[in-house]
Amino acid sequence: MGRGRNRSKSKIDKKMSAQYSLDKLIAILQHPQHCDEILVRSASSHYVKISKRNRMPLSAEAKLLICKKCAAPRLYGSNTRVRISKGQKITTCLECGDIRRTGGGPKSHRHQ
Repeated sequence: MGRGRNRSKSKIDKKMSAQYSLDKLIAILQHPQHCDEILVRSASSHYVKISKRNRMPLSAEAKLLICKKCAAPRLYGSNTRVRISKGQKITTCLECGDIRRTGGGPKSHRHQ
């Protein structure tokens, strides 16, 4: 028997391939009105899986578009509630009940 053609990708090739996939998935998540709901849900779960598998952090865009707890897409108005209270943006996932607070609130820069 001859030698097998077991050529593995280098680390750089794997990272580039993963980044390409993540870019395509984030494009789907940015414009969910052009796609089916099942496709958007699948894209968000695959985004999280690929980023974990390749040890890549979620991008800033993805943090706004995907629930960190249940990996569901944040479709504002249908499964996500957004409130602004005292200078903080409070985002609630209506599927898992996870609450994310951003913005720091009023006078957060002051230390007393």
